[in-house]
Amino acid sequence: MLKSLKKLFTRAEPSVAVTNSVHDDDFRQLSFTFAVIALSARIACLDGPLTPEKYIAFRESFPLQGGICGKIRSLFALACENKTPYTHYVMLIKHTFPGRQDLFLSLLERLFRIATTDGTVSLFAEQMLRDVAKTLDIGAADYARISNDHNHMAQAERVLGLGKRVSPHTLKERYIELMRRYHPDRFSGDKLSPEVEMLLKLKASEINEAYRVLRKKAA
Repeated sequence: MLKSLKKLFTRAEPSVAVTNSVHDDDFRQLSFTFAVIALSARIACLDGPLTPEKYIAFRESFPLQGGICGKIRSLFALACENKTPYTHYVMLIKHTFPGRQDLFLSLLERLFRIATTDGTVSLFAEQMLRDVAKTLDIGAADYARISNDHNHMAQAERVLGLGKRVSPHTLKERYIELMRRYHPDRFSGDKLSPEVEMLLKLKASEINEAYRVLRKKAA
């Protein structure tokens, strides 16, 4: 089974896929599924071995359904080792679903989510994301918006020391804990230097902003 599925990760001419996809919706959906797995695996494994956190981010970003689901983990592992240029899969999606900018934007957003699993987007991942956006004719303004949204969330998660999956209750508890620890009012009876007092104010402001960003996401 896996040997036959592995063939789907070998390079083929986009024109062949497009010819078939025009007349076969099932083929179109299957092509999209494999392209999504291939792109997600590539962005997840660009900077090192696949981690459980990155795989979870993929499954949350792309809740794929259907008979193929039982093989997704094995396919994802195969895709991590695949040497086919990722641009092949981007072109496959572009030609199989022409003009679907809503789909293209959604794809880019979800790839960003996987890329920011560790908190920052590496240079290699950023280059890949820019290539994906350029190939799919996603404009600079849309790219910047998606990039800023995900970078702000990743920064907020680092400040609060939280992962991507957190309940509103846990988020609020962590916020209260950190504010009790760093709020300048806690040190009102101490003799603080102006520099330390400024650092505490900046830290409290950073915590407030991080909480605002993640609370909006969790709502």
